[in-house]
Amino acid sequence: MIQRKRTLRWLIGLFFAALLTLTFLSNTIQSLSLPKVSVETPELGALERSVSGEGFLRPAQTASLYPQGDWTVEAIHKRDGDRVRKGDPLIDFDTESTRRALQDEKTRYEQKKLQMEKLLDQMKTALRDGDTTGTDNQKRDLQVMELDMDIQRRSIADLERRIAEGGTLTAPFDGVVTKVNASEGASVGRSQPVVELADDASGYSFDFTADSDDASALQVGAAVKVWLDETPRRSVAGLISDIEDASEDGSLKTITIEVGGPGLEPGKRAFVDVSQMSDARGVKIPKSTLKSDSGGDYVFTVAEEDGPLGTAYYVRATYVTVQEENGDTAVVEGLMPTDRVVAEASEPIDDGDRVRY
Repeated sequence: MIQRKRTLRWLIGLFFAALLTLTFLSNTIQSLSLPKVSVETPELGALERSVSGEGFLRPAQTASLYPQGDWTVEAIHKRDGDRVRKGDPLIDFDTESTRRALQDEKTRYEQKKLQMEKLLDQMKTALRDGDTTGTDNQKRDLQVMELDMDIQRRSIADLERRIAEGGTLTAPFDGVVTKVNASEGASVGRSQPVVELADDASGYSFDFTADSDDASALQVGAAVKVWLDETPRRSVAGLISDIEDASEDGSLKTITIEVGGPGLEPGKRAFVDVSQMSDARGVKIPKSTLKSDSGGDYVFTVAEEDGPLGTAYYVRATYVTVQEENGDTAVVEGLMPTDRVVAEASEPIDDGDRVRY
């Protein structure tokens, strides 16, 4: 009888052990069939906005230089891209035509002097004869002649100045020749610009296009480092002078950088790479984890529930507010740094689904 009770107890224990084992195995098999997810832990912080671009330097101010007469080009001393100092000769002109015009003006002036002397003699004769009417007319003629001679003197002075100052066109300031619009032996006119000269003192600038979100962290007036395409590579100081829309929808911005420093010249390639932290701070998550529906933006987070057979994991749709984003990261509100955000799932999941990870 005692042996029978022991056997019965042993069989009952064996039954419950087998039942627990089968239940555990069944739960394990069921768990293995659940979607597997990988999670990421959010970080507190702000986005780093990185803006890079390149362009070609252009002068802030360029002067067009004109000849002072309708002359022929005798010699060209500087070519495109040459650096010049104030007073350096640029172009020599043949001023012979102006010299002839000057001689003609001087001859006409001498003729006027002779005519005036003749008129004075006639006035003296009229005064001796008492011809007051004739004298009055001669006085007026004399005044007209004096005015003509004043005009003649100014014309002579202008021609002399043009010959003295314009025979050789010189650089009015330090700079770089950007274009020579003349050739030796060619005729040029006073209205034709023969040299374009970039003013070094005015500085240089370049611009490039960037994504509007990235450019939003930049500020006009901020200092930046600009790298020049030179060997060896060197950098100069730059300043963000302007940020404006480059597209109608505002998705792109044109950023203008002013550059200063020695050895700059038009057309030189310049590079800039600006990194700056945005003002918005919050929880940072990968943009790939964001989803949206009629209720707004959300992410899947993993929640755990303890049961008699162990811990079970479920996904929950957690709605968030996106404060800022860049290429692959978003700053959001609505999450805690301890939340586990679903980054990947082995198969499609939905709110409330049980998962493993």
